[in-house]
Amino acid sequence: MKLLPHSLCVLPPMGRVSGFGRPGTSDLNPSRRQFLQHSAALGALGLAHTFTRGGIPAALAQTAGSYRALVCVFLFGGNDANNTIAPLDDYAAYSAVRGGASGVAISRESFLPITGSDGKHYGLHPALAPLHELYSQGKAAALFNAGTLLRPITRTEFRAGQFVPQNLYSHSDQQQMHQGHIPGAEIPSGWGGRMADKLPNPSGGLIPTALSFDDNALFTLGKTSVPLAISGDGGLALSAETTSSTGAARYEALKKLIALDGGNLITAKASSIMKRALDSAEALRAAVGASTPAIDTAFAGIGSGLANQLEGVARMIAGRNALGVSHQCFFCGIGGFDTHSEQLGAQNERLNEVAEALRAFYNATVALGVADQVTTFTLSEFGRTLRSRSNAGTDHAWGGHQFVLGGAVKGGTTYGRYPTLVCGGPDDAADDGVWIPTTSLEQYGATLATWFGVGAGDINYVFPNLANFAQQNLGFMKA
Repeated sequence: MKLLPHSLCVLPPMGRVSGFGRPGTSDLNPSRRQFLQHSAALGALGLAHTFTRGGIPAALAQTAGSYRALVCVFLFGGNDANNTIAPLDDYAAYSAVRGGASGVAISRESFLPITGSDGKHYGLHPALAPLHELYSQGKAAALFNAGTLLRPITRTEFRAGQFVPQNLYSHSDQQQMHQGHIPGAEIPSGWGGRMADKLPNPSGGLIPTALSFDDNALFTLGKTSVPLAISGDGGLALSAETTSSTGAARYEALKKLIALDGGNLITAKASSIMKRALDSAEALRAAVGASTPAIDTAFAGIGSGLANQLEGVARMIAGRNALGVSHQCFFCGIGGFDTHSEQLGAQNERLNEVAEALRAFYNATVALGVADQVTTFTLSEFGRTLRSRSNAGTDHAWGGHQFVLGGAVKGGTTYGRYPTLVCGGPDDAADDGVWIPTTSLEQYGATLATWFGVGAGDINYVFPNLANFAQQNLGFMKA
């Protein structure tokens, strides 16, 4: 349970080359000049050093006021949407491709029934029972067939090579695109970070608006704002063992070392970033280090990696007033969705972990009295083909289904249009069931960002392609 001081580094985040959380090389490396310019802008923000008796800067003692939080849960590897939500009324179309010896079919009676906004009946994957419960309570909604788009596109246009997103079936590229990568941008940034650029931060930047519990995610990196990355176990303590005399001495020595002026610009900027991380860590530890019974109860007995991350998010939310923040945007992740073989068992295990963690997190927000102020949503870099492989798996595809949950969600229904499950049909970019998205990531994100507090004048800064879509708010959030 460690907070990583180096995680405020402004170098681009590591990509993922598979769904199993292995870091890969990002293609977003900025030039040395861009790095120094960005570092200088971040270092100029400054830090408060006068602490109250509780260890929090005096400026942070205020109440945060109208608080809102967005929590992204990224399913790394490309989640198979066809088994996540299946059509019960049109189950024959599903069974025609996935039935028989495909090795990836789920029986109709095993799906958990829901009713869509189109009046049709659909089924959630049987491992999503906790999420199905929230859907039935009107606290969760499903978004059909969303994905990266430059503008609306038809099968004919796709096959002619028109308006096609870059590197469509690449894990690393599509993970970056979903997190907000703008091709050709001078400075890499994500849409969570760009939201942070435009929203107030009463803490003066000591506690960043955007925080990642899953590595240095591009999602949290702004053009001007600094993110904070926290270790994936959800812990909020300093990585140095400061409770022992030896650990405390080492920690104090580290602080003195990074305070030295070495006369080198790169070293100075690195020291400034490290110092900022340590100051932020101390503020976090003082504000949210204590046990919170409501959170302990909600997450009792789970202990999965994703649950640990979301528990850490819940503790940050519980300390919102002490930290003096008004908006917080969190990034969490779980791997294991790259199911080229033996998909049924692997996806069942992963979705069960997701559903249990999401329900526990929602219950924690209810117990904390902030369920209407916290919205959680899923992302995955792409869906998977309707047609299976010979080894009971599926290949990379395009559009997929996502979930949104929280007290401010207009839940118990679906949004967007479910694809026509015909290989080679009007919604298939190929001939294996590669669904062309009917809803864009830009529309999905803009709906969340508007609720979060991003103004109409800033929404296109966060989502540059939004103007290409007629419907810019999908309507699944309450005012």
